[in-house]
Amino acid sequence: MKTETSKTNRSPAAQKMLRVAERLIAEKGIDGVSSRELAREAGQKNHSAVNYHFGSFDGLVNAIIDERAGNINAQRESLLAAINVHGGAASPRALLDAMIRPLAEELLRGDGNSRYLNLLGQLLSRPRWQRLFFENRARSQALLRISALLSAQLPADMPEAIRHSRQALMGRHIIHSVAYWDELQHSGSVKMNEQELEWRIQDLINYSLAGLMAPHRTESA
Repeated sequence: MKTETSKTNRSPAAQKMLRVAERLIAEKGIDGVSSRELAREAGQKNHSAVNYHFGSFDGLVNAIIDERAGNINAQRESLLAAINVHGGAASPRALLDAMIRPLAEELLRGDGNSRYLNLLGQLLSRPRWQRLFFENRARSQALLRISALLSAQLPADMPEAIRHSRQALMGRHIIHSVAYWDELQHSGSVKMNEQELEWRIQDLINYSLAGLMAPHRTESA
């Protein structure tokens, strides 16, 4: 069976299916959309069109991730390179900016119809889809580097278990925060522009810094 897994080789029909999939998953949830419905909404008469273009429903979701995450990873790499140019240890604030900004700026890219942030929030809250997201670590290399550099900036006496716990909590909070901004934008509750997004990014950085650096010793009352 022919499949179109390469971004450069995708037909207009396959590309349309990706956009329709993002929208339907945002509206109905990733577990509430069938391959048959996707094909119909994308104007495909063949009910097996998802399998034809992407091999499976999982393959279609993976293609969406590849397309969006690749751009985000490249921008994070650029921000990390700019940090390194200045020399010395990267500050936690600069690292959090490199982590959050490329993701949040998805809200301002393209035609404004992307629902990738909503999809990402769903993926990372479900173990099955979370595994799919992290299968290809190459598309998250910059994020992994930022996480390692952030860990090195935490207090030296902070136990390893707390380091991992705080970074995991922070990562989930960042994802769900930008997914919430996506909902606000698409519902018409917020008109997202550069100024609106910037204060949100800075506030999320401040919030994340406070959580990462909070006192970690617990003492009995």
